[in-house]
Amino acid sequence: MTRVVLPEAKLFRDLIETIGTIADEVSLVLTGDGLSIKALDVDQTSLVDVLIPREMFLEYDVGEAVNIGVSINNLKRVLRHIKKGENLSIELEGDYAKFSIGAGGVVSRVFKFRNLDVPVPELPELSINYTVNAKLMAQSLKKVIEDIEAVGGSTQIKATQDAIVFKSIGAGKLEVRFAQGSLALISLEVSEPAEGVYDTSKLVNILGVARVSDIVSLQFATKNPLKAEFSIGPGRVVYLLAPFEA
Repeated sequence: MTRVVLPEAKLFRDLIETIGTIADEVSLVLTGDGLSIKALDVDQTSLVDVLIPREMFLEYDVGEAVNIGVSINNLKRVLRHIKKGENLSIELEGDYAKFSIGAGGVVSRVFKFRNLDVPVPELPELSINYTVNAKLMAQSLKKVIEDIEAVGGSTQIKATQDAIVFKSIGAGKLEVRFAQGSLALISLEVSEPAEGVYDTSKLVNILGVARVSDIVSLQFATKNPLKAEFSIGPGRVVYLLAPFEA
């Protein structure tokens, strides 16, 4: 029998809501190491890769690796009304996946969905020489990207030894500069100045992870994909976004 229990269902809900901005269906891959989820958007310009290691679970009973294919919309509906502190168990029962919320509590809910055949995205390993590595407060970055979305346009990210700058490219004009020493900029390492232009709407969507992670690490190089990594305890969420072509 395959059964795992997360102590906090809210974490899973927030991750699923973020993944839902990328794909309609996903495969939950359970191995001896933990739960992983990969999603690739339809135009293949962005990829999200989630790992929740087994030490983050209250219970983790997984023998051979299994894939549980689910509809994101189905999961979002059943997870919508969870309360803080409610746990989440995921079980595989024949052709069905069972999701139980608040097991052992005063009120518990059980939902079953057919296990769908959802392929896991497979991409070749990317060998990118990132020239910028920055760590920022996730909420600060989220606010900047939301402001750029409000004024309109794409997001240009530019970094030098002194600062990292976010600028709207389009009809609206907005520029936000985080200099070395800024409270929102935890660290900035630049081996070579770089800049890239990215889809603002896709950046806003993934920054929903800021609800469960305080710090985001950004890596990029000129004319290369942006890599954003969020730490969730011992787990992590990695997001790759291709730049707009010049």
